[in-house]
Amino acid sequence: MNISRPTAALALLTATLAAAIPAQAAEQSGSAPISAYTLVAPRSTAASGLVVRAVMPAGAACPEVEVARQRNGNVRFERVAMRERTAPTTTYPAFSSILVCSAHLPVDVIGASVAGRPVPAALPAVVDEVAMVSDTGCRIASFEVQDCSSPDAWPLAAISQAIADDEPDVALVVGDFYYREAACPPTAQAMCGSSPPPVTGLPFTDSAYGWIADVLLPMAPLLSSVPLVMVRGNHEACNRGGNGYFLLLDPRDGTEDACAPVPGDTGLVAAATVPTGTYAIDLAVAPGRTLRLAVVDSAGGSDTRVTSFTSLQRPAYQRAADLTRSRPGRESWLLTHRPVYGYVTTQFAVPDAPFNPWTSADQTASSEGLLGSFEMVLSSHIHIAQAVRLPGLPSQLVLGNGGTQLDPAIGYPLPGTPPTAGYPVPDWAWVAPRFGYAIATPQADAGAWRISMRDPAGEQFARCGLRDASLYCVDAT
Repeated sequence: MNISRPTAALALLTATLAAAIPAQAAEQSGSAPISAYTLVAPRSTAASGLVVRAVMPAGAACPEVEVARQRNGNVRFERVAMRERTAPTTTYPAFSSILVCSAHLPVDVIGASVAGRPVPAALPAVVDEVAMVSDTGCRIASFEVQDCSSPDAWPLAAISQAIADDEPDVALVVGDFYYREAACPPTAQAMCGSSPPPVTGLPFTDSAYGWIADVLLPMAPLLSSVPLVMVRGNHEACNRGGNGYFLLLDPRDGTEDACAPVPGDTGLVAAATVPTGTYAIDLAVAPGRTLRLAVVDSAGGSDTRVTSFTSLQRPAYQRAADLTRSRPGRESWLLTHRPVYGYVTTQFAVPDAPFNPWTSADQTASSEGLLGSFEMVLSSHIHIAQAVRLPGLPSQLVLGNGGTQLDPAIGYPLPGTPPTAGYPVPDWAWVAPRFGYAIATPQADAGAWRISMRDPAGEQFARCGLRDASLYCVDAT
């Protein structure tokens, strides 16, 4: 948390703002929001770099955002209209139970509220705590069911509260929000009996009720407390949770229909999962020092082999490289869901078949030769915490331990072969198959960060350091 912020004053202002207008806000909307949150957006979308979303019950009207703006030492209260972010007609009726509203926050905002509910209003002038968490949803599939009723087996709510209690300046969530891809089996009702099933007859698995159960309710403490950088994961592919992701979490205007089903020979079919445009987010770390986050959509492609998908994916990494060209005072992280070079447990090996531990193959090939401007690659996808170092390349940090059922706790020997031709053999790695999140704090030297790995109770279980694009991690004692 940036202790230089006037935290108490802003809290008082926000509370005053919220208390002053709930009656009017409720009258405008006809209902309280199901959820309200702030997304970090590229400056090409919003000049302030922030957009506010409100998820309302169907039949409500979009509320206004009440903001307090400070100019020349004076505070002025204003209202900002929210516009509907319309679900594609080909997704009906999966999202017909909600109304999603969106607004760009103006610059110079120091407090904001939606229908009486405070939302994060600004990024601080100096960011000194960055939260990182991913792979958060509760798995319900035809082949596997996680115990969504157990806070130990699915600790997302506790993790969200722990992050909120840490009061970071921004949170990075690099994909795989949605895991409710099947109806709860009759034999598992005690674990997931109340989970919303997919809507019959649609070529995707998510729904408004599913997003409420998997994301909006358990992540409420995090959603309401910190601006969020959201990245699409493979569980947000167009045949899975992509429609809800673009409706609710993608920060850019006009992306609501990016996964809209299209007509096929026998009815609607899922849209192709293709990379959306790469963009950059800048966070001021210190005077003259900026952290640039390049966001690459890696929802598609193969984990196990290089395919023709690389021709679609490579331009996204090329754009990331272009956006992060070396510049005095700037350091860069690559944010993408699938690891560029992460590795999985040997327990996933298929008997009598060649085993390649590296994942994800299409991303590894697509990014080859384009990673030289990055200090770190942040991803998830593998359901563990992991750090991997390849000589001459930015270290890979994998945080796929945000609540989704963990991968096995044994069987992670350091691979003795490179991820693919053109890459070196790794010289170090660290693996922790346990739930949690991370808090990154910048150090005095440019490019240097301390990273604290924390469990769902907020207790540190490992400490890591990043310097000169090289990570190290040690278990806490």
